[in-house]
Amino acid sequence: MESRLLRHTVTSTALLSQIRGVLQRCSKWMRQHKEALGVLLFLLVVVVFIVCLFLIRPQPLFLTPYLEKGAIEEARNLSAVGKLPGVNVKSYSGYLTVNKKYNSNLFFWFIPALTEDERAPVLLWLQGGPGASGLFGLLVEHGPYVVYENMTVGMRDYAWTSRYSVLYIDSPVGTGFSFTDDGGFAQNQDDVVRDLYSALTQFFQIFPKYQSSDFYVTGESYAGKYVPAISYYIHKNNPTAKVKINMKGMAIGGGFCDPEVMLGGYGEFLYQTGMIDEQQKQCVNKQTDLAVWLIQHQNWVEAYKVFFGMVNNVKPYSYFHNATGCTNYFNYMRCQEPENYKYFAQFVMLPSVRLAIHVGNLTFNNGSDVEAHLQQDVMKSIKPWLGVLMDNYRVLIYNGQLDVITAAPLTERFLLTVNWTGAAEYKNASRFYWKLQPTDTEVAGYVKQVREFYQVIIRGGGHILPYDQPARSFDMIDRFLSMQGWV
Repeated sequence: MESRLLRHTVTSTALLSQIRGVLQRCSKWMRQHKEALGVLLFLLVVVVFIVCLFLIRPQPLFLTPYLEKGAIEEARNLSAVGKLPGVNVKSYSGYLTVNKKYNSNLFFWFIPALTEDERAPVLLWLQGGPGASGLFGLLVEHGPYVVYENMTVGMRDYAWTSRYSVLYIDSPVGTGFSFTDDGGFAQNQDDVVRDLYSALTQFFQIFPKYQSSDFYVTGESYAGKYVPAISYYIHKNNPTAKVKINMKGMAIGGGFCDPEVMLGGYGEFLYQTGMIDEQQKQCVNKQTDLAVWLIQHQNWVEAYKVFFGMVNNVKPYSYFHNATGCTNYFNYMRCQEPENYKYFAQFVMLPSVRLAIHVGNLTFNNGSDVEAHLQQDVMKSIKPWLGVLMDNYRVLIYNGQLDVITAAPLTERFLLTVNWTGAAEYKNASRFYWKLQPTDTEVAGYVKQVREFYQVIIRGGGHILPYDQPARSFDMIDRFLSMQGWV
């Protein structure tokens, strides 16, 4: 034992001597490389800081993995929207994966009815564009919030969400906060509704108490194609679907539903409203006739280019701008779009808002990629689907009297050509005026009704109708959804 202790002591002494030598050499090296060490230490601090930022930055909330593992309550709880700057109401948001191959995810923001009535109908709201975010509808038109210039939100008067639950979805993928890899962009309505239907079935699994609620598909402008497309898809698939959707009807505002028939009315409409003269009308008619000819020959992209070159803000200017001096074709009483249209896009970019609605640092897309991929689809009609839906569901099609881009007379032109069992009755139906209250001196609008189909024109409003005429728009949607009707 003593000899082992001696060997251990000798070994320890030698080891200590070696350690002292190493430390001396290290000390000498550090004195010689003091500046380099400072740089290394700085770089180390930067790396640690970047790693910490990555670990603590808000991440997007993808709900599909929770659904797939059966953690439905956890998914629902996680999707609760956090505190927004200003007033707050209960709502939910997040991402639903609709195509794993292309990493395609649709963003939604769901506002339950503020009355907390679980029997209230659920509305799906789809914006137009193509490529316009559904958050425009939520924050500019009829959601619970109105965005102020100081980037806070207050409560909106006549919000549709005051009485109805509304599901706002950025659709198709690539719209707003929704995203996809290149191969996942929608090329046609079949692609659009395949993804959208996947999102809807996932939504109703995460929020099952709303599955039995009456369901209506709603939207405006180019969503005049999305709304019938997804409604028809639900109609066709519901009988055998695992997740059934209690669809009762649909509503379309200023819908670009049937370009071939609608285009021919532009020249006369612009002329009759005094926006162009006889010579300019001939020019417009020449362009719309060309676009219709291209549609009839299935040259979809060229037809799209002719039409949008005439009315859209292309470089240097559209014909509409050159002829009228106006860039705003949403309301012919306003030459420019209101400044507060833009507030919503600035608002959703705020870090606090991004954190609250679970989008992380993902891009808020302007929709240009969506539009580019749908060029083959823009000028096609959805009229055959619409006829089936009008025979089976409650349908509301409405326009603002002051709209230019999808003017009321253009809607009338195409509705007269829809093939459904009520077509003859519609052609002979009488139109009547309506007021918000019987004692009102002002007329709110005009209504034509055939069976469960309602055509409404609202006075004093344009394309963005709930913004222009919030009280009249709410009264309209309330009469339709509550089945109160107009007579």
